[in-house]
Amino acid sequence: MRAIVADHPVGEVLRHIGWSPCYHLVVNPRTFRAWVVAPVRVVKKVRRVLRRPSEVSQRRLKEFVEELRRRPLPSLPDAAPDTLTMVVSCFGHAAFVPDMFNSILVQTRPPDEVIFVDDHSPDATLEVLGALIAAHPELAGGRVSLLRNDRNMGQAASLNRGISMASGDLIMIVNDDDYLMHDAIESMLGFFGRHRDVALIGAHSIYFSGNEELAAAPKLSSDYSPPGLPLVVHRPQDVSGYRNHNDLNMTHSGSCFFKVAWEAVGGYQAVKAKRVVPFSDRDFQLRINAVWPVAVAYETPLTLWREGSSVDAGINS
Repeated sequence: MRAIVADHPVGEVLRHIGWSPCYHLVVNPRTFRAWVVAPVRVVKKVRRVLRRPSEVSQRRLKEFVEELRRRPLPSLPDAAPDTLTMVVSCFGHAAFVPDMFNSILVQTRPPDEVIFVDDHSPDATLEVLGALIAAHPELAGGRVSLLRNDRNMGQAASLNRGISMASGDLIMIVNDDDYLMHDAIESMLGFFGRHRDVALIGAHSIYFSGNEELAAAPKLSSDYSPPGLPLVVHRPQDVSGYRNHNDLNMTHSGSCFFKVAWEAVGGYQAVKAKRVVPFSDRDFQLRINAVWPVAVAYETPLTLWREGSSVDAGINS
């Protein structure tokens, strides 16, 4: 026996049914919405999933795009980007900052600039950063800034403050408790050189849970996947089909974007009630994707992501 799921975004339907020769899929080429004929048990499952409330506020995304259309959008640079600023928002991770700092220091292609923003940490994060910067004047050719918020402002506002001062074409985000693959910058510049129409590129990460695991982990992306693997490009027309915040999925730490794109979308949204999803990083990525193509290296890790270290859940995200 067969039944029908009708008039849903084709990507959403295929995400939940996969594909089989026994399914019959009809796609409207104008609206890119799908009608699928499949066995009753499959259709019932898909209908249950599609009835769940969407995690992504399509209404806010639509309002955001309509607002942008009222003013001219900047064009992405024609030439491949060749300058990169790292921006690191720091809060309460004094114990992990030296590892993060070292992963920047040993990059196979050094950053052109590094900006640290201490978000009024309750521990010695500011002092640890100051000592590390003083001990390594060679970092980024001395183009290093250390800012301190006079109150806790949250990650979104801290990143915006740091990015606003950046001079690089590209901005790479680094979490203060993570560890960058040593070829993260080199890899990212290569990605942007091959994908000239994208505004933001992200990758995935390898989890670790302690200093011993970090010390033992390989620290080049090529140790985990061969070079040259294709990126998955998400187009602006895909965004209307997103329901879950991980329909566009990447690790924030190590992600990289054009500063002009950050400026055009209004930066990271610090007010949670105005976001299209609750998390400021994914909200920013979704709003970028609503305007420009975004690419993800789903098979290439650019960071080692520390588990169980968050001290700012609900405060700083």
